Amino acid sequence: MDWALIIVLQVLFQPSLSVLFTVEAEQSMYTSEFGESVVMGCKFNPKPSYPHPDLNVTWHWINSDSVQDVIRLDNGVPRSESPKYRGRVQLLTEELAEGWAKLKMSSLRISDAGKYQCVVHSADGADYKTIALSVEASYKSVTKHIERAATGDEVLITCQSEGYPKSTVEWQNGNLKTLNPNTTAESTPDQIFRITSQIKVSSSEKNNYTCKFTKDGSSATIYIPDEIPLSPAKSDAVIIILCIAVIVAFVSVGVVTYRRRKGSHNHSTHSTRNLLERPAPTAASRLRSYDDNYENEIAPCNEGDVEENLGLNVKTHYSESFLSAERRNQCTTFSAEELPRRLQNNEGHPVNLPALLPGPGETFFLEGLPGSGKTTVAHILISSWTEWPTDSLSNFLDLSALHLLLYVDCSSVKDDLFQEITTQLSLTKNISTEKLRTLLITSGKALLLLDSYKEGNQYFDDSLRKFLSERTGCRVLVTASPGHCPVLRQTVGNEGVRKLQVQPAKY
Repeated sequence: MDWALIIVLQVLFQPSLSVLFTVEAEQSMYTSEFGESVVMGCKFNPKPSYPHPDLNVTWHWINSDSVQDVIRLDNGVPRSESPKYRGRVQLLTEELAEGWAKLKMSSLRISDAGKYQCVVHSADGADYKTIALSVEASYKSVTKHIERAATGDEVLITCQSEGYPKSTVEWQNGNLKTLNPNTTAESTPDQIFRITSQIKVSSSEKNNYTCKFTKDGSSATIYIPDEIPLSPAKSDAVIIILCIAVIVAFVSVGVVTYRRRKGSHNHSTHSTRNLLERPAPTAASRLRSYDDNYENEIAPCNEGDVEENLGLNVKTHYSESFLSAERRNQCTTFSAEELPRRLQNNEGHPVNLPALLPGPGETFFLEGLPGSGKTTVAHILISSWTEWPTDSLSNFLDLSALHLLLYVDCSSVKDDLFQEITTQLSLTKNISTEKLRTLLITSGKALLLLDSYKEGNQYFDDSLRKFLSERTGCRVLVTASPGHCPVLRQTVGNEGVRKLQVQPAKY
């Protein structure tokens, strides 16, 4: 017979012991989020000295049919033998000396919900308490999708989200009229519900439609006809035009580069190394003159020259080691086909590409789930700035006001903000971190682009917060996944937030 059952019988048939030794639950009900952690506790009294050979603690998961061990303490050693809980549960042994038997469960699953029994046995007696655990999954992100119906002038609008327990979906149009959707639910391997809700509406009537998942209040709004995708014929025409624009841009850049190199070669035999006697330099020759005469140390006469020359160095870095032909093509395709449908403000309304550009002294926040295309958007900005005005997006995104665009990949930062900038962009020989900091604090013609930022590196986080508190001019755009930057997200406020929706599956 299991020793835990003996303990229960002992409690029932020896009331004198249960009076002397008691176990009380910290709370009778716990509610936690799917994938998160929870600590459940029970208090036993009197508390023995710990370690104590006679102290045994067991946590059970129970239902009407069976009892399953979660973790137990035998002779001072915690053990978890169940495959379901192995590696996810922990008995907080440091709390035992204070009379607490606390169970910590991590990476919570929906199947972890139910009743748990905390059983404590010592030389003074035995007792137990039952505690309930509820595990929920919030419907945090709503994916929307629009496609034309097979016949007629109707469009099919779809909203989809995942969560637990099952949620209903309510639809309203812009006139607050309630609509009747077709809603289905399926269970995922994680036992959460994937809810898909659809309505058919006229494509010619100007209106907006909002789907709301009633459990958490998460919603999405679709604007008709603004968000209706182009027909295949129109889409093909746009792609052809963009391809022609890209080809023309590459040819133009090649011709200009050839002429500059040829002119530089003809002039090199007659030039001197005195900077004051040189004619007006081209972008490429200006970089070489700084390398030759100043040993890679930028020392111009004013801040505008610093920005301009540093910008030439950064553009050269992007062109040579970052912007491959494949990446340029990817940026062009994404900006034409995906971005107009997926870029939104914090209220879920679609916005265009220029809405990503903060003003002087402003910080904007681009938020999106992994795979939504945040890094691709960052690459689009880099490509447009580096190739301006020959870039194919120049008609839609004017970056002429920027002398400097500094891109930082924050996925694996180790140093502070300015050390990362100079290291990642190969600027350590061109400018000191202190001069760079001074420049960015006041420059309204510089954009700092922090990609895939996640708070957690103290050096980087502290230097970024200090810079943001001091700067008066530099523009800052941060891309991050939801929940990765709670402190920075709060300081930006809702007005500065842009969202990038994940590409939905087609049904």
